[in-house]
Amino acid sequence: MTFFLGYMEGGNKMDTKKIDAKIRHILIPAILENAFLILSDMILTGYIGRLTISEISAYGISTRIYGIYFSILKGFGIGAMVVFARAFGSKNKEKGLLYYKQALIISIFVAVIAAVGIWLFPNELLSTMSTDSRLLTYGASFLKVHVLAYPLLAIIHLNSAVFQADGNTKTPLYIATIGNGISVVLGYILILGFGPVKGLGLYGAAITNNVRIIVMMLVGLYLLFAKNGMFDRVKIEKPIFNMDMVKDVLKFGVPTAIGNSFWNFASVFLSTFILTYGEKFYAAYQIGLQAEGFCDMMASGFLTASMALASQAIGANDEKMYKSAYQRLSFYCLIISGINMIFLLLFSKQVLYLLTDKEELVAIAHVYLLLMVFSQFPEMKSKVLYGYIRSAGSSTLPTVIDTIGIWGVRVFLCYLVSTVLKMDIVWIWWIINADQWVRYLLSLLVFVVKNLINYLSVSPYKVARCSGR
Repeated sequence: MTFFLGYMEGGNKMDTKKIDAKIRHILIPAILENAFLILSDMILTGYIGRLTISEISAYGISTRIYGIYFSILKGFGIGAMVVFARAFGSKNKEKGLLYYKQALIISIFVAVIAAVGIWLFPNELLSTMSTDSRLLTYGASFLKVHVLAYPLLAIIHLNSAVFQADGNTKTPLYIATIGNGISVVLGYILILGFGPVKGLGLYGAAITNNVRIIVMMLVGLYLLFAKNGMFDRVKIEKPIFNMDMVKDVLKFGVPTAIGNSFWNFASVFLSTFILTYGEKFYAAYQIGLQAEGFCDMMASGFLTASMALASQAIGANDEKMYKSAYQRLSFYCLIISGINMIFLLLFSKQVLYLLTDKEELVAIAHVYLLLMVFSQFPEMKSKVLYGYIRSAGSSTLPTVIDTIGIWGVRVFLCYLVSTVLKMDIVWIWWIINADQWVRYLLSLLVFVVKNLINYLSVSPYKVARCSGR
């Protein structure tokens, strides 16, 4: 029970109010950042939900490609946050800037190559999810425009990771607010039309997202390097390219990028399985995912908070902060997962009606959301455990766990249910719950067996060697 709720050794004598303040300082802006992102995506989905079912489905499969791309770059940034936070924890911003530049070189190189591939072969990529000519035509047209701004996501995610590694989640919140405001206003005009401006449908959605990406990238760079920015007056006396630092970034960034993208890769297969039930079910699933965004919003800040606090504590060799942060984050997991459950049980149907005016889609999506009540706690607590496991240097273990849960449980069993056994779609929703519980239990097992709560008290303690010192 101790590890289920958190480490309860009297809070390790650390002032609970102090650590709560640290957690809130990171957690609340991170939650709000994701809240605004999810809210703007929900509003955008609401605009698209007024289009035809074929366009809704085409948008769904196209954003699966975008989701894979997005998650790889975001995962790389999350992984790199470990080395950023350790540098900042040891009060060395020069090292943090050097790590940032190594990560930027790697990330942009990969981002450009991947974007070119998507632009050249959109139909081939989309055909892995559907063979419907209407969906492929709509989807390829959307991707051809949308992919033009994709490489800039590499810069956005690394900017956010640097701020968050320093415990500053307010700045990413400001950046997200600006970008999402653009998305909501411009999206309405370009997708549905306003006054003399004719709606462009999916083209309008692609243009809107591109403008948002460009603005968020520019604002982030300005806040990092302009006067009074985070790296203002930070001078680098060493060569910009440092192979040892590149290895550090790759060690933490690559496994996290792979693990973070697993769900999106798996969603390509899951989309194929759900489409076997018909376009109507897939469109409903897409709308259900957007409505579930409230829960994702509440959970998303926990990975950022756990990685930032644990890595900073390791960098500063602060055992009290390390243990107390885990205890309090575990407590907040219980509270917020309870809020999510109440939302899904009592208010999810009302949210669905905001996203579409099609009654048949609401009925299907509502069943999905009711069953997702069971996955709220394991999904949230897994983020805390993953943060500590990665910060302690075991960067590949969460990826192994994701492989087992997502591919061994979710994808394999959904294939059996939909294609082989041809069972009701409700069984797919139950399998999604099973995946979350398997990943939570495996991550908890790793945390206990490796005794990670005592990571800083194991003798002799040595930080996983970071170069550039």
